[in-house]
Amino acid sequence: MIQLRNVIRRYTSIPAVIDMLRNRQLTLVDPAAWDDRNDRYFMDLYKEARGLGGLYAACAATGPETYHHWRVFTTAADGACVEIFREPLEDALKRIPEVSFGEVDYLRLEEVERLTGADLEDLPFFKRFAFKPEEEYRIVVETTQPQEAIVSLEMPLAWIGRILLNPWLPERVAQSVKATLQEIDGCEELIVERSHMIENARWKRAGEVVVGLRPPKRTR
Repeated sequence: MIQLRNVIRRYTSIPAVIDMLRNRQLTLVDPAAWDDRNDRYFMDLYKEARGLGGLYAACAATGPETYHHWRVFTTAADGACVEIFREPLEDALKRIPEVSFGEVDYLRLEEVERLTGADLEDLPFFKRFAFKPEEEYRIVVETTQPQEAIVSLEMPLAWIGRILLNPWLPERVAQSVKATLQEIDGCEELIVERSHMIENARWKRAGEVVVGLRPPKRTR
């Protein structure tokens, strides 16, 4: 699958997007609530081995929008996707000693069994091969302070390329959400669109051509 090297896609909820825009911050969470127990266990092992007080992560995707991403990483009609420019984000993250980031490496069982102590630094970036379609990108923050529910990193609005609203949101509601987001200070020109993943006019027109409801598109 083609990866989008210039952006990462952060799938989240509409309330989380509002928080991100108002506070100009990217929120990272405690991995303890993650659904993938193998992933949680590796994060726990890493935290203990490093003697950390707190460990937090934010997950995104490097690949194109997919049905899988919407269904797995959002709660359907409450979901949104924030496209974040990779270059300014990574330039800033490189200057924070407590932060590591990068694309997740998906391993088969025979590969994970070959890991050694030399792989400790990469432990938060390993997942089972079955999760490879996620094309996950991860930001990890380590702290000496006791674990909390969340931690935040500064994220200027200029790093955001576009916000996609989930395709299950009725059009009228999507327009209301768009207006609400663009009313936030500094977001007047922000691109906010409803995803057409499950209902696309061009796709439908092509079917109408097949059954004779429309003439074929002229080609030069």
